[in-house]
Amino acid sequence: MIKFLYTNRFFIGVLTGVILIFFGVSYYLKHLENEKLLEEEHNMRLDYKQWHLPEGAKARIGSGTIRAMQYSPDGSLLAAVSDIGVWIFNVQTAEPQNLLAAHTGIINCISFSPDGSTIAVGTENGKVQLWDISTGEHQKTFTNNPFYSVGVDNVYFILDGHTLAVVYNSWVDLWDIATGQRKNMLSAITNDATEENTSDIPPKYMDLEGRTTSFSPDGKTVASYNSDGTYHFWDIASKKEIRTFSVESSGKPVAISSDARTLAIASESHKGPLHSRVWEVNLWDVNTQTQRKVSETDYFGIPFLVFSPDGSLLASSIEGIIQIWDVNTGKEKKRINGYVSSISAVAFSPDNRTLVSSSWDNTLRFWDADTGKEKKKIYGYGGLFRDVWLSADSQTLIKLAYASRNIHLWNMNTIQHEKNFIGHKNGVTGVVLSPDGSKLACNTILNNTIHLWDVNTGKLNKLKGPRRHLTDIAFDRDGEVLVSWGAASKRKDLIQHWDIETGGIQQTLQLNDPDALSVLEDLYFDKRIFAGIEKFFYPKLFVWNLDAGDYNITDLEAKEIDIARFSPDGQVLAIVYGGLTKMDKNIALRDVETGDSIRILTGHTDEVKCIAFSPDGQTLASGGAISDRTIRLWDIETGSSKVITDPYWKDNWHNINTKVPLTLAFSPDGQTLASGMKLGDIYLWETATGAKKKLLRGHSEGISHLFFSPDGQTLISAGYDGIILIWDLTD
Repeated sequence: MIKFLYTNRFFIGVLTGVILIFFGVSYYLKHLENEKLLEEEHNMRLDYKQWHLPEGAKARIGSGTIRAMQYSPDGSLLAAVSDIGVWIFNVQTAEPQNLLAAHTGIINCISFSPDGSTIAVGTENGKVQLWDISTGEHQKTFTNNPFYSVGVDNVYFILDGHTLAVVYNSWVDLWDIATGQRKNMLSAITNDATEENTSDIPPKYMDLEGRTTSFSPDGKTVASYNSDGTYHFWDIASKKEIRTFSVESSGKPVAISSDARTLAIASESHKGPLHSRVWEVNLWDVNTQTQRKVSETDYFGIPFLVFSPDGSLLASSIEGIIQIWDVNTGKEKKRINGYVSSISAVAFSPDNRTLVSSSWDNTLRFWDADTGKEKKKIYGYGGLFRDVWLSADSQTLIKLAYASRNIHLWNMNTIQHEKNFIGHKNGVTGVVLSPDGSKLACNTILNNTIHLWDVNTGKLNKLKGPRRHLTDIAFDRDGEVLVSWGAASKRKDLIQHWDIETGGIQQTLQLNDPDALSVLEDLYFDKRIFAGIEKFFYPKLFVWNLDAGDYNITDLEAKEIDIARFSPDGQVLAIVYGGLTKMDKNIALRDVETGDSIRILTGHTDEVKCIAFSPDGQTLASGGAISDRTIRLWDIETGSSKVITDPYWKDNWHNINTKVPLTLAFSPDGQTLASGMKLGDIYLWETATGAKKKLLRGHSEGISHLFFSPDGQTLISAGYDGIILIWDLTD
């Protein structure tokens, strides 16, 4: 043995070194993970997240996905457009200094004035607002004529500081900032307006002949793209076309350099035997009309193109990669691969030395444009949550973000971020919280391990699910049992019934139908039955009788299911069919135990977009699409309905999307119905009379989730804007 050790000292030394390196790397990675969590949790506790709460809201979770950014002229401030408003960051400290234009709707674009004292904000509802940077006060609003009902595509201060250029769809307006009037109206093109309607139609100062537009970084020139492949360059001050050239491929998006001599175009094509989607980024010399291809990628998504202020660099980004190109040589200078999810916005600093980017991974990062090294990173910005749940006792809210393994828990009594749990290293695809909030479980795709935590102690128990892979997990309504299901082999699916206290398997059900549990959704699970819906391709109703130990699979109609909801007692299933075609106008009711049809609810004149059962299961609420513009309350026993609507929905067609409900929720006593609309409004209705009780406004996009507290005095709303709002309903 001694001889072996002596003669193999080199081998043992190498092995020892490898082991030490492994543990060292593991410790370092763990340290980085802990450091990230500490910074992320610190960010979540900061008070600025509660700035400018909408009327009626008592707290907010999230800061909004960042979709556009711009540095101030002196480079000291960074303005970032989010779904809440415009965050103003101090670049040195990376801390927010102010929140402007809060809850003004969807913001499309921003621009600093030349002296950096004012910021212009262009919105989807066709308005441009001016805000004072130092005081945070609103100064002025310029309104596009509502006849067109189009949003602001781009906005820029002319360098004299007295004129604002605004791009609406296919025309540019020039506004005198001091007077608030359009400039040179008598010499403007009126777009074939007659004497009778000239007051209703804003003048076209320049016909952009297309929908894709871009300002040069200095704001002097705007380019437009026409569907025939022609690019037009316009001098904004003189309102004259200064240059035109054509390309063979269509371009989207487009960016132009400050001197308007170089144009970057991202063109989409389909190549290869499978005709995969490919993006090509080309640099065009506008004077010579010659091109250089700088990039080709088959990544999914639409790339960002941003020139540096001096025009020497071009940043292109798609998915989680940023490439920095030397404009003179057309060669890649640096490649940044530090992201695990798509990038949402990119901007250069005025000195061309820093590139800032935001992503759906919940970070805002500052990069050295020369070296590609990360200079600074802050957490808590740019991340959309993938899903959100509320425990049955309404004490704990759980939020799972896109492209993240972190599961965040919030205390609803204190409205504070309470705990964070780290799931599978490959990400988390499913999360469930027990009704009392004491247990948390998660799973991931192509894995058979369940992570089960005790929320109070943090103790982790790993349970092994079906051998091949785990599809999903669910708690029963009492929170005493966890069920997992997935593939045991190529031809057999498996359901396992776990005791969450011991981690032991209570029951196992093996299915010989390999398609039975491919994707089970809209579950009902109590001590008596476990039921779920397979929505796609060949829809099925699956019911496992836990007392008898047998199961039943009912084939539903041979078309996809868009919406399915079980009644609170698990006896009735409501279905809205849809799939690739439009959703049905009708709602099918089925008996869960037998799978038999009960009745078809008819009355909506357009697609049914959402449904919800009342707490006693006797009433079903449903919301219709644009041409229907109603919410109906159905009596489950008789099939009769009561219609709820707002006169505004019937009479006002200015924005038809305001009338489309996306989600519905009853209060615990069933006397109030909340409807979350497509453009972010939330209506509260009295179910007995159908009268409107209250209108809550704070989200900039559609509502995805609504939860009432057990006493009905608090409403929690989550929107596609990535924001969660907690509303006080006591007054």
